[in-house]
Amino acid sequence: MRMNRYLLTAAMIVLGAAAAQAQSTDGRVNLSVLGGWSAHPALTFGPGLADVNDGFNVGARLGYDMGGMLPWSGFSLDADYFYNQANYGGANNDAQLGSSSYMADITYHMPLNPVWNVYGGAGLGAVHYNLNGALHGSSTVFGWQALGGLEYQYSPDMAMFAEYRYQNAHDANIAGGPVGNTSNNLSLGVKFKL
Repeated sequence: MRMNRYLLTAAMIVLGAAAAQAQSTDGRVNLSVLGGWSAHPALTFGPGLADVNDGFNVGARLGYDMGGMLPWSGFSLDADYFYNQANYGGANNDAQLGSSSYMADITYHMPLNPVWNVYGGAGLGAVHYNLNGALHGSSTVFGWQALGGLEYQYSPDMAMFAEYRYQNAHDANIAGGPVGNTSNNLSLGVKFKL
């Protein structure tokens, strides 16, 4: 329990520092909102895999373009919030698992032409699980993610994107058993330059 608080506190400090730095530099800050479909093919509850129905995701990301801070361009530092939810199937079909993550990401953006670019990155942070239904409880653990996508620059101040995110966090102690979650998430989003 104490370790979970330290992880959550550390994640919030990193995200807060990234947001404060991002707000101080004009033209290098962006805000993304996204949502879509989630699948949990390797969700464990206790000793084995659990059957889980497809779910949904929503999220927001505050990004800071690090061009000029590094000897090479194309990198951004992002403060990332992401939520996904799904219902258990089979014998536990009355249970629902929600996952909120708070991550600090580093992402590389590679232009394909003036309006299209691809990006990929990874992040670390805290993941908070909340289990509802006949079995219930919550826990916060360390997690990581990898993400990538294709972005279309619709206007100088707005872009649209499609993104895949793989997220992994394990060893949450909920309702007397360890819960581990690997999720695959497909999202569509919009990015605004601030």
